[in-house]
Parts: sequence; structure tokens; C-alpha cells
Amino acid sequence: MHYSTGSHCVFYHRYHIVWSTKYRYKVLHGDIRLRVRDICRQVCHEKGVDINR
Repeated sequence: MHYSTGSHCVFYHRYHIVWSTKYRYKVLHGDIRLRVRDICRQVCHEKGVDINR
């Protein structure tokens, strides 16, 4: 865990990313869905980002 500090505070950044389309239409199917998931995981691993489920 990496804590950032300011002059009067300490904070820890965590992000929640949600991809959604208009009317919640499903656009990622089959192989494309798996490939996008693998790319996201690979980039997160390279950048040292943890994915929590």
C-alpha cells in the first residue's frame, strides 16, 4: 500500500472503473471479451496495479 501525504493529511488512492454503454447494451462478447480482459490484466500487472474482486 502506498500512502500519499499532504501538509495536513494522509490519503490512499483506490479507483473503481465501470464501463457501461447506453441502455446497458452488451458489446463485448466471446473472444473479444476475453482478449480485453487479458489486456487489462496484463497492463495492470506491468504497472503494479492490484485488481480486487
